[in-house]
Order: sequence, then C-alpha cells, then structure tokens
Amino acid sequence: MVRMMFVFFATLGAMLVSACEPPPQLRVEGAIVQMSPVEGRPSAAYFTIYGGPQTVKLLAVTSPDTLRLEMHDSVEDEGMTMMQKIESVVVPVKGEVKFEAGGKHLMIWGVGGRAQKSGLLPMQFVFSNGDRIEIEAVIRQMGDAEPDDHQGDHEMPDDVKTEG
Repeated sequence: MVRMMFVFFATLGAMLVSACEPPPQLRVEGAIVQMSPVEGRPSAAYFTIYGGPQTVKLLAVTSPDTLRLEMHDSVEDEGMTMMQKIESVVVPVKGEVKFEAGGKHLMIWGVGGRAQKSGLLPMQFVFSNGDRIEIEAVIRQMGDAEPDDHQGDHEMPDDVKTEG
C-alpha cells in the first residue's frame, strides 16, 4: 500500500512539474546580415528559428528597408554548389531551423542607408499559423570581427552561384 501511494505521488509530482514548464514559443534569434563587399551584389542573412507548440512553415521574410529578400538553400549538383530559391521552410514543434552559410539563408538586395547607418535591419518573419515575428538583425560589414556569441562563419562561399 505504501509503495502504491509512493508511485501515485511520484507520478503526480512529475505531472505537476511538467505542467509548470512553459510551452515552447516560436521565436527567431541571432539574426545577422553579412553585407556584400561588392556594390550591387546581394547580401546574406543568417539566424535560427526555434519551433513552438505546433509545426509551422516560414512563408516569407520582409523588411521595409530593403529592395528584395528571398529565402535560398545551397544545394550540390554534380560537384557544384548552387543556390536555389525556396518558397517556405518547415519549422517543427520544439525543433530548430538554422539559416547559415552553406545551407538555408536569406539573400538581400538593396539594404537601405538608414539601416546601414544604425547597424540594424528591421525584419518581419511571416508564418503559416498567422504569427508575425519582428526582429532587428545586426548588420556586419565584410571583415568585421566575429561576435562572442559563436554565430559561426557567415562569409559567403566563393564557389556559390546565384540563379536569376
């Protein structure tokens, strides 16, 4: 009887502790825009999306201070790495999707002077569940020192070709 009561209360305690855990929240973190060193060429943006309580798709990323933003993925074809435009990205429940050099990333054309002067690019992420997340991405010029938060290598590979 004592053993059954122990199991009951242990199970109840575990349920109560798990109920206190906040639900996962869809969020975007660590956004960096790596400016192109060549005038007129697109820049790239990298970040991580953390999944919330349901699977969603990232449908678009917009910014009032750019001419155009596109989601791309780096794919290998016959030994050549090329960028391919993608329309959406699945973000799994409690999962994470990294946009990073050599993989998924944003291509950005025409970053405005206001954003370049402030060093921050406002961005809005649009998801299939109706969520819109607004962030400010840190703008980095080629050759800027790597931040201490271990964001990784954000330079665009030399062998990457753009379509269109």
